[in-house]
Amino acid sequence: MATKNESLAMLALSYLSVDYPTLTLQDSLQKALKLIQANKVTALSVVDNKKWIGSISATEIEKSISSSAKLKDIQPSFNGDKLELEEDILASLPLFESTGFNLLPVINEEGRWMGYLHQDVLAQMFIHSGLEAKNGGIIRMSFHAQRDSMSVVLRLVEEHKGLMVRSCLHRSEKNPQALPEWIIQVQTDQFARLVKSLERHDIAIEKAFAFGPNEDVDKLRFDLLLKYLNP
Repeated sequence: MATKNESLAMLALSYLSVDYPTLTLQDSLQKALKLIQANKVTALSVVDNKKWIGSISATEIEKSISSSAKLKDIQPSFNGDKLELEEDILASLPLFESTGFNLLPVINEEGRWMGYLHQDVLAQMFIHSGLEAKNGGIIRMSFHAQRDSMSVVLRLVEEHKGLMVRSCLHRSEKNPQALPEWIIQVQTDQFARLVKSLERHDIAIEKAFAFGPNEDVDKLRFDLLLKYLNP
């Protein structure tokens, strides 16, 4: 059985699901919409010869003028967000939020579709891991290489008796002009003070939420996490 620390470190591969269908470029918009609705998801993957092309949402399909058209006719509307097969599951957090999807595609290094990650799995992972007993939390911050310093962030983490458990950089494919986000998981019993200290050093915090009941963190910071605990 995995420990709580091991649960947080799980890769996307560990939670892979093939319970939901995929679509092809030759499928009609009407068929695609019916499959999305029948499976109670917001989007499904489009594949060609097992290669992942993108995701198409019900919203984009409904925008189309002709329901008799095929998916290949609206390919520019496909969403390009995906999770790498061996990527840390925490990397899915900003993707679930930015896309609004409840299902994310998981691909391998050759670009082949391997399965899906459902947001319910993510919620269960948090419920059975850090939220029960571990002090600390996850912080998302905008990061500009010429303005921000990773060394400053690490120094502040250390000053608050913290340990950075893991981190990743994420850049939005939908808005390539936007700053990349640096996502870190920190273990500390001074999480609220750490967040305030980062803000005093002009670190632009996008989202932050704490593990455990002992931290006095502004309730507004929990909105992202609540999306997964109450889908």
